[in-house]
Amino acid sequence: MKIMHIADLHIGRTINQFSLLNDQQMILNQLIERIDEEGIDVLVIAGDIYDRSIPSKEAMQVYESFLLSVNVDRKIPVLAVSGNHDGAERLGHARNYFKQFQYYLSTTIEDSLTPVIIDGVHFYLVPYIDLAYARQYFNDESIRTHQDTYQKIISNIENNMDKNKKNILISHLFVAGGAVTESERELVIGTVEHVNKSLFDEFDYTLLGHLHTPDAIKDEKVFYSGSLMRYSFSEIGQRKGYRIFDLNENVVNFKPLKYERDLEVAQGTFNEAMHLQLKCNQHAYLRLELSEMEAVNEPMAKLKQIYPNLLELKPILKANNTFTMSKDVTSLNTMDLIATFYQEMTEETLNDQQIDTLHSLLTAGGDSDET
Repeated sequence: MKIMHIADLHIGRTINQFSLLNDQQMILNQLIERIDEEGIDVLVIAGDIYDRSIPSKEAMQVYESFLLSVNVDRKIPVLAVSGNHDGAERLGHARNYFKQFQYYLSTTIEDSLTPVIIDGVHFYLVPYIDLAYARQYFNDESIRTHQDTYQKIISNIENNMDKNKKNILISHLFVAGGAVTESERELVIGTVEHVNKSLFDEFDYTLLGHLHTPDAIKDEKVFYSGSLMRYSFSEIGQRKGYRIFDLNENVVNFKPLKYERDLEVAQGTFNEAMHLQLKCNQHAYLRLELSEMEAVNEPMAKLKQIYPNLLELKPILKANNTFTMSKDVTSLNTMDLIATFYQEMTEETLNDQQIDTLHSLLTAGGDSDET
């Protein structure tokens, strides 16, 4: 049996109000090609199918199209769990009906306790579980952490698990010690969400979602697939793709995906950016960090004419770590003091427009250039 493990699709994701839906559609189409090339028998989706608990109509259409291609057209079983971004109740609507088509979707604790059995392999599908829901389900007010929650669930599973079979756990959670980026939504404060990976010792493999890098942890039996795409600039440098589990050969491999556009960060001056002298792909999703743009009006609008997928613009000020004035300022009037401070901090002088604006502000505020 060959299993493809993906997670953190975040369909419908935006970065600074820029929709990534077209890119996500292309990535999912590429996955379908890889499914055919690899001869995949089972597809696992380890949570965060959507980016929002109430996804847009367009996001749902993208996922539906992907499911139809994999599950209906190719008759490949799909095993999925809800993640912390997904609205579990909404996502899980009609999940019992879908089982007849071998689309197995787990959104509740009850769903997770009975295995899905495919060709003798037992799959346990454990979704992201909210602490309040866990306390209510188990009638146990002592549950205070995700470790408490998943320990309860897995203890229930192990009490009935056939250990002579191959048992695979699928879940969406934060293994203690895993690497985090700004993309992963902070579920709770501190370490309340952390789960020890020793909890999964009785399973042959554990396939996880939530952390966006496949290198979040190093283990021979516990794996994150990582997200399919970069969803923040903090993810630059991470591998992105999917994992293949060949149960016949007992081999696990990570396979990267290809992108038409990726996230990049470039630094330089505003003038260099305007003359295409930065080290970056002009059509990538960009964050530009530029100096010498203090006197530029509407820099974002100007730059977007050249870099159509510019997502963020960060000004870089030329400033020393410690600030000391190079001249005696005790005798300076307010206007000259501001001008001197500006020059010391930026190594540039105020232009005429800035001087006029400052003069107007000082005059309106009851101050003036006179001492």
